[in-house]
Amino acid sequence: MTILVMGSGAVGGCYGGLLSRAGEDVTFIARGLHLEAINENGLRVESYTACDFVVHPKAVERPDSTWKADLVLFCVKGYHNEEAMDVIAPAVGDETAILTLQNGVGGGDQLAKRFGSDRVLLGAAYIDAMRKGPGVVADIGNSLRISFGESNGEITDRAMRIEGQMKNAGIDVLLSDNVLKVLWNKLVYICALSGMSCITRASFENVLRTPETLAMTEQVMQEAYCVGRASGVCLDDELVKNTLAGFLKEKSFVSSMYLDLIAGNPLELDVLNGAVSEKGRELGIPTPANDFITSCLRIADNEGREAK
Repeated sequence: MTILVMGSGAVGGCYGGLLSRAGEDVTFIARGLHLEAINENGLRVESYTACDFVVHPKAVERPDSTWKADLVLFCVKGYHNEEAMDVIAPAVGDETAILTLQNGVGGGDQLAKRFGSDRVLLGAAYIDAMRKGPGVVADIGNSLRISFGESNGEITDRAMRIEGQMKNAGIDVLLSDNVLKVLWNKLVYICALSGMSCITRASFENVLRTPETLAMTEQVMQEAYCVGRASGVCLDDELVKNTLAGFLKEKSFVSSMYLDLIAGNPLELDVLNGAVSEKGRELGIPTPANDFITSCLRIADNEGREAK
């Protein structure tokens, strides 16, 4: 299988590295020092779950039109989508499948509008990963899980082929017949984690042990849950309760959007809390907590975009 990884940072680097180690024909899109390091020394993956390894895949700044990918792993932050779609376009052919492993909702719609809905697969990645430096990525948790599927719930031949290749690479993969439920389950979770960490400029542990912000965390999730249900997604009745219980049990979560905030980067607002606010307005569902978070963090998001 010919695989193009768009976004060779934490998520794309780890999953793409595993696929390359398994013998797949993987090409990474990278830039600057990261691109130079991969081409000179290979990509080093420091993996808590799969042991450390180095692979020597192809890495380019952008693909040319001389070949087409069987699969594109689309792993960029949501605010890079327009640029990233332009980059991958030469490698997208009639038979190319594009699997988005991005946070939030909306990225798949953008890809479908650009390349056609028949090419797009939706997915959620469950990995605690980081890019440690040029040519080095790491997973620092205990999961390499991906859940993905066709947006209409059909179990297709192409999806099963991708599932098989990922399993062969050591990825804990689940082919779902209800991937929209998967995405909204994660959205409920990440809107609380990312939104509350960023709006308070505090660790999530502090958010959870402060009664006022704990109550707001639950409200953020409840709003996202109601919007998801109103959108036609069959979310479980106990989703908010169970998600909150999971937070309180573990507590030591760190949001990638919070790391972007303190680094002065743009934020994935439009696909997380902002997406809940926008869809809430469309459906007539009040979302005051998510509206507040989105409005206040827009300043930092705009500053991050201007700095870039």
